[in-house]
Amino acid sequence: MPHILLDKMHLPIIQAAINLGDWLLSLEALSDQDKTAIKAVQDALQKLPEMDDDILAMYGFSFERGDADDGLVRGWDISLEYNANDPSQQGGLELFSSYIPLPDTTDPAILAEKKQREVYFHWPVGDICRFIRAEQAQQWIDDVSQPLQFIEAGDRLRIEVVYQNFYAEHEYPLI
Repeated sequence: MPHILLDKMHLPIIQAAINLGDWLLSLEALSDQDKTAIKAVQDALQKLPEMDDDILAMYGFSFERGDADDGLVRGWDISLEYNANDPSQQGGLELFSSYIPLPDTTDPAILAEKKQREVYFHWPVGDICRFIRAEQAQQWIDDVSQPLQFIEAGDRLRIEVVYQNFYAEHEYPLI
């Protein structure tokens, strides 16, 4: 059975990813299929470090502010991907956040903020243990532990859920 190599320091961030699924399940207007897919992603996270031979599981959320001329998209995602028969689907586990100012910019101050706010963790399939800086792990845990902490008036919340061939996307206007 494929696996990723985790150590005890990684467990709180995996638990935060599972807890994020609980928050997603609390949102209104989710179909039974949406809920089943979220629970399946949580189950896959709970089975770690072992992974199924064929898995595509993901959920996440983002806040979208403004528009393409003056906006910001901030997101947090979890992705598990592995297909033993397809070399292009060997992703393993990824947990990350994104900070995307709109439009694209080369402003050094904005790029510095982007760098500060984004984190990326990747555990490939196999016996490769990834070092994670404790402060980055805590940043991601703090961010997803209170998902609504970053909202401002007029923001839109978007969630995405993928499990195998199922895909759903929902947008919620926030006040």
